[in-house]
Amino acid sequence: MGGRAGEGTVESSVIEVEDVNAWHRVVSERLMPLAIDSSANPDFKASVTAQAFAGVRLARVRAGKHAAERTHRLAAGGDPHYWLALQIAGSSTISQAGRTAELAPGELAVYDSSMPYRREFPGDSDTLVVLIPQQLISLPPQALALIAGLRIGADEGMGAILSAYLSSLAAHLHELKDGQGASTVHALLELVTAVFSEQFGLVAPHRSARRLDEVMRIRAWIMDRLGDPTLDPAGIAAAHFISTRQLHVLFHEQGSSVGTWVRERRLDAARRDLQTPGEDSGIAAIAERWGFGDPAHFARAFKRAYGVSPRAFRDASRKEHPAS
Repeated sequence: MGGRAGEGTVESSVIEVEDVNAWHRVVSERLMPLAIDSSANPDFKASVTAQAFAGVRLARVRAGKHAAERTHRLAAGGDPHYWLALQIAGSSTISQAGRTAELAPGELAVYDSSMPYRREFPGDSDTLVVLIPQQLISLPPQALALIAGLRIGADEGMGAILSAYLSSLAAHLHELKDGQGASTVHALLELVTAVFSEQFGLVAPHRSARRLDEVMRIRAWIMDRLGDPTLDPAGIAAAHFISTRQLHVLFHEQGSSVGTWVRERRLDAARRDLQTPGEDSGIAAIAERWGFGDPAHFARAFKRAYGVSPRAFRDASRKEHPAS
């Protein structure tokens, strides 16, 4: 299951397995498809406690020595999510986009489900993972491009606050109910955005939680139609039976405008395609795929966002990560 999680709660009872095939099935159903390798651990065992609220999935995972990989093929499917991982006990390494984050207890890392990655657990471990639909994170494109494989220190600042919050959440995950879970997720999104903003030297957007659920539904609808060049505020508002003015107010409450949010999501999607090894589509075709009808306009917008032209970005990505 790589698609969007439902709005309700996933059954939170502990699921225990004693072989890698069963674990592969559980991970695919409760989180998203991964390639699992436990060949170096014939006595592999694992367990997971999972819940989902407002489209965000949370899981406490205890497992023996193994490796989990999001391959190129798997990364190409399903809705894109950010994985936020808190190491509770044991250790692990996460490798993505040329970065390797080594995690000790209390430390955090973020990785991107739409890009290949590998996570290795050299021994018994205990981890909390949070899967956040990417449309819920409102940051400029240049910041989003730096999230993959990012290690977040937990010694000071917002990283320390987020680590403590997630540690407490992991301890009480099984106790959360629907209303409590939704409130918890809203608070978590605020903390995660504040952490990212601190990491990249940005001012965290002020967001209202009052109508966040409605904004999330509208954003998910937009993401499903991101490549439609006719997508505009009037059409988005009409599809959700609200006025264009109401739509603008909803997005303003979340710290952005409708047009800016759509443009930034399109640029981010195009960046991922340009960065993907083996993606041979022309730059103009990629621009069109994500709703940019004018290649020149796309090139200017891309350079404003990332500081380089689409062609220079693709060339640099291919040198760093050649297709296998």
